[in-house]
Amino acid sequence: MAAGTTTLERPTSAAAPAARRTPAPLVERRPLWWAACLICGGIIGLVLAVVGTLRGARPSRRRVLVVVWGTVVQALLAGAFAVLGPGAQLRPCSAAGEGGGLWQTARTVVNAPVSGAALLYAAREGGEMYHCAANGTTAVILDDGFARAGTMYGTVFLTDQRAETQSPRMRRLSEHEARHSDQWALGSLLAGPAAFPALYAADEAFFPGAYNHFERAAGLEDGGYDPPPDSPPAAGRLAVLSIGLLVGYTLAVSPGRRRPRPVVRPGPVPAAPREPGREAGPAGDAESPKAPAGA
Repeated sequence: MAAGTTTLERPTSAAAPAARRTPAPLVERRPLWWAACLICGGIIGLVLAVVGTLRGARPSRRRVLVVVWGTVVQALLAGAFAVLGPGAQLRPCSAAGEGGGLWQTARTVVNAPVSGAALLYAAREGGEMYHCAANGTTAVILDDGFARAGTMYGTVFLTDQRAETQSPRMRRLSEHEARHSDQWALGSLLAGPAAFPALYAADEAFFPGAYNHFERAAGLEDGGYDPPPDSPPAAGRLAVLSIGLLVGYTLAVSPGRRRPRPVVRPGPVPAAPREPGREAGPAGDAESPKAPAGA
C-alpha cells in the first residue's frame, strides 16, 4: 500500500458486558436463619443475627455451616429425648404438689437436646431410668459419666445413688438437681446450650465445691454439701482481683480515652534560588548563560 494513504476501518461494536445476576434478597429465609441462630446461640445469637441482617451483612459460609449443623444435631437429640424419655419408670421423687406448671414444660423443651444426649449415653450404658413425677426430671442410675454424687444434663440426672426414691434425702437431692435444670434452661435461653456448662466450669475453677455460686443457688444442704466458711478460697480472691485489674486496664487504654496525636502535615517545599544569568529550560534544567551576539 502506498505511503501517505489512509485506510478506513469498519468500526467494530464492542460486545456489551453480560448483565450480572444479583441474587434477590432472600426475605423468606430470614425467619429460618433467625430461628437457627436462636437455637444455637439463644437470645444473644438471635439479636446478633437480626442486627446483621438489618445492616445488610451476610454471614460467612463457615458460620452458616456451623449454625445449620448445630441446629440439625440439636433437633436429632431432641427427637431422641422424645423417644427415650417416656420409657422411664414413673416414681414420686419429690413431695406432692411440687413442680409442674408452664415453666416446667418450657424447661423440658429448652433442655431437650442436652437431655437427649444424656439419655442416649444412658441407654448405651444400660442405665436404670425413672421419671420424677412432680418436678419433671429424669434420673438414671449408672456407674460412671458424672461427677461427685451425680451430674445434671438438661433434665436428666446421672447418678449412682440407689437409695429409696421416696426417702427425704432423695427428695431433697431431686429438688437440688431440678434447680440445676432451671440453670441449664436459663443459660440455653440466653446464649445457647453450651452457656451453662461453660459458666459452671469457669466458676468451679476458681470457686470449687461448696463455694461454687451455681451450687449455692441450687441449695448446698439439699445437694449434700457442707456449708463452707464465709471467706472464698485464695484462688477465687485472686480471680476476682485479676478480673478487676483487667477491666480497669481495658477501660484505661480504650481507644475512646486516648488523646489523638497531633498530625504534622508537611508544608510547601521552598524553591531553590536561581543564579543570576541562568534560565530554566523546558525540562527544568538550568542552561548556561547565553554568549554575546558578537562572539
